[in-house]
Amino acid sequence: MRFAITDIETTGSHASACSIIEIGICVVENGVIIEEFHSLLHPAKPLPPFIKALTGIDDEMLAAAPSFYQIADELEAIFQNAVFVAHNVNFDYSFIKAEFEAIEKTFTPARLCTIKLARKAFPGMKSYGLGNLCRDLEIINDAPHRALGDARATTILFNQCIDRIDPTDLKKMLGRNTNEAFLPQHIDRKDYDRLPERTGVYYFLDQSGKPIYIGKAKNIKKRVRQHFGGDLESSKLQGFIKEIHHIDFRETGQELIALLWEDAEIRKHWPKYNRAQKNRVAKYDVISYSDQRGYLRWAVHKSIKGQQALKSFTSSISARSWMIEQAEKYAIDLRLIGMDALIEKNDMPSVESHNHAMLEAMEKIKEEEKSYVIHHMGKAKGERAFILIEKGTFKGIGFSPYEVQISNLEHLSDFLEPLPVTEINQSIALSYIENPRGWQVEAI
Repeated sequence: MRFAITDIETTGSHASACSIIEIGICVVENGVIIEEFHSLLHPAKPLPPFIKALTGIDDEMLAAAPSFYQIADELEAIFQNAVFVAHNVNFDYSFIKAEFEAIEKTFTPARLCTIKLARKAFPGMKSYGLGNLCRDLEIINDAPHRALGDARATTILFNQCIDRIDPTDLKKMLGRNTNEAFLPQHIDRKDYDRLPERTGVYYFLDQSGKPIYIGKAKNIKKRVRQHFGGDLESSKLQGFIKEIHHIDFRETGQELIALLWEDAEIRKHWPKYNRAQKNRVAKYDVISYSDQRGYLRWAVHKSIKGQQALKSFTSSISARSWMIEQAEKYAIDLRLIGMDALIEKNDMPSVESHNHAMLEAMEKIKEEEKSYVIHHMGKAKGERAFILIEKGTFKGIGFSPYEVQISNLEHLSDFLEPLPVTEINQSIALSYIENPRGWQVEAI
């Protein structure tokens, strides 16, 4: 077999926020190094002082170093058909995988960890850190905390471990670290392979087919893969992935449709690993009430469950602006909608005349409440994705051929998938009327 024994130096401990600054690889066959690779890498930002002190690498040394993109093809050739080996393999793997994904390449090698190998080969050691193992096993490392020096030391450790481990045990370790190793143990590879690299909602299902997690993504396949590419030693993640037996999905074409569908599905199934919908979108209602003197009034109030609203908005500013506009349109005294500063002080209207005007205004506002269709390109050519808001209330989502007229609500309803109205989807839908963000909005 061919092993690519690898070590990297980085700007920090997390692949999502840090960069590789050096990589060293020893390619081994039959216990012999047949090829070595080494390169510094430009991190595109200054090095932290503690990294300089630890490695001896400084910004000047990296000034002319290549980017990962410039050496990616060479690395692909080295890693091809080789088992990826490293000390604490998930650390090195996560950084290299992230760099490949940043340039839209996949990195899914079989993996072996020399910490696990050393625990098997040399049980009872006080520490399995590379430096301590080198000291205790008398492995000479001429360049500790430098990528090629540590890769060479790891290679010696690897060979010593292989000599002591039963071939059957090694085969089992390799069997758990094939190209399918990122998948939970119960997942059929076909389940993953059929996932689209397009926008939509994905489902992790348990043995009975019940959703235990629902998410949305611009690229479903990539996002699902990311769930299983983190710290696989995490007990929390281990507990999660052990329960996953199937993966399902629904394409939505547009991310907004995915967001609305995800919200509806989470509320329908309440999967155990989804957090409760805590990040609620703020919504404000214009409400009516009677004061102590009997005057009907309007006020802007944060939405609460069961509250009857004249109209709802995603911001208090929008709600107040609309309220003033309606008051001026229907000759409502601004002082009775909390806008004292906008009107000169004079005699208040009578309760009877004011309330008559208010009731008449509310009736006309109700009659004039418009329905809207918010639409965009759908999942395929010739298809339209749409959201229906009927008389101010979110009704659902759908996909229709472009031949179907938006203005024909009866025909459009044939393609509508009704969804229960929630604070989140109502607020999101209304916000797109105020700010379409690339979508088309038509009143019907």
